[in-house]
Amino acid sequence: MFDALAGMGFLGFLVFIVLGLVALVRKSGKAKKRFGIAAGLFVLFMVGVLNSPTSETATSDVKADEGEVKAAKEEKVGQKEEKKQPEKKPATMEEVKAVVTAGMSDKDFKKAKKDLSVEHPKSISIGNGNVGYVLQATDGILVATTDGESIMEVVPFASMEEVGKYESEMVAKAEVEAKEKAEKEFEESKIKVSGNGDTASDGVKLTSGWAIFDGNHNGGANFIVQLQDENGNDLELLVNEIGSYKGKTFAQIPVEGTYYLNVKADGPWEYTIYQSPPVEMADAPTTLEGSGDDVVFFNIKSGNYKFNFSHNGSSNFIVMLNGQGLMVNEIGAYEGSTRQVLKTDGYYALVIKADGDWSVGIEE
Repeated sequence: MFDALAGMGFLGFLVFIVLGLVALVRKSGKAKKRFGIAAGLFVLFMVGVLNSPTSETATSDVKADEGEVKAAKEEKVGQKEEKKQPEKKPATMEEVKAVVTAGMSDKDFKKAKKDLSVEHPKSISIGNGNVGYVLQATDGILVATTDGESIMEVVPFASMEEVGKYESEMVAKAEVEAKEKAEKEFEESKIKVSGNGDTASDGVKLTSGWAIFDGNHNGGANFIVQLQDENGNDLELLVNEIGSYKGKTFAQIPVEGTYYLNVKADGPWEYTIYQSPPVEMADAPTTLEGSGDDVVFFNIKSGNYKFNFSHNGSSNFIVMLNGQGLMVNEIGAYEGSTRQVLKTDGYYALVIKADGDWSVGIEE
């Protein structure tokens, strides 16, 4: 139907175009009317063409072709992706050990792990800032330990429980080794000075900051020890006692340089000088105890603390925080307390002058 309508419309359009042109030439006044009829017939022609079955079929064919092309492209992309990412078979212990070896760089390890089909569920601490990469193979677990630069060793395990035990043992071992190293360095840092009777000591190199002077004297008369700088200026009276003596004193060293001990004694004496805190010290809250002159260290968090003091001697009992803040200055036996605000976390030192047993309790 629409095909016939389109044909009639097109034929009529041509006829009235011709008649319009003739009327235009003859000037009969009918040209405008005939051109109008021609325009209407052209519209009729277009309606017939657009609604004809042939047009709908062509449009459907084009859409079908486009769909087929799109599907074909998607199929090719899928095939490429499958080729690009083939599924890997999970690695065994032997396969992992073949590529992850002690001595390889940490960078090479990460590349090898990426090429292997092996899970890396977690890392563990082995102390001293080092870690262990935990690799889960099909038939066991491997831990590759590293210092961040290279793989130190590769250790096999049967279960995660064994890995946890290994982690605890390694951390404990590292702590012991770190403590032994610190103690060795502490002992090596000590400076020994000794003499017999009145002595001007040789020069001692000290850095700026604090210094502990741990001394003893085996005599019956005055024992006086004066700390002097390299110009001979008196800086600190370390000891002024009569008879035998054993104790520690504290002094502030103003600048790095050479210092001397000017000693008055009637017997042999010796001093150990150091400028580092001891490796082991108590954590507050705690109670510190001793006898005579001493310097004791403790670890503490910042806050407001109560210090309880006791002394059973008969002479001066003086307690200073870090050698500067006076907390107690009494003579003879003493019981008392005071509060002190500590502004920073870390270690502190109590410098104590006493001639008897003493104790210091620290509580919040």
